[in-house]
Amino acid sequence: MGDSMYPAIRNGDFVEIAPCQVSDLRRGDIVLASIGRGLTLHRVVRIAPDGIVMRGDNALTTDPPFGPSDLLGRAICEEITQDSRPFDALVKIIRNAARFRRRLQYRFRH
Repeated sequence: MGDSMYPAIRNGDFVEIAPCQVSDLRRGDIVLASIGRGLTLHRVVRIAPDGIVMRGDNALTTDPPFGPSDLLGRAICEEITQDSRPFDALVKIIRNAARFRRRLQYRFRH
């Protein structure tokens, strides 16, 4: 639990996870993985030979790469209150907003 995926996923939201294979993943997908710090739900930023790299939308750094055996599934929808919204419609907006935020932070720090 936390705010690492804010604003796409807020602390306390329920997220439905569907099993998937690494070959089904695309950059921008939100996945659940079992990594060193425990279960983590973050966005895929790169799929490389050394593993899958993900980062929270509200984070400045990426998580360490993890292997296919640590992948538990992909987020397919989030329960907000009484209705659910598909992630696909929001991925592009959130990705651009997160990228813009990181660029602003970088510029103000350097």
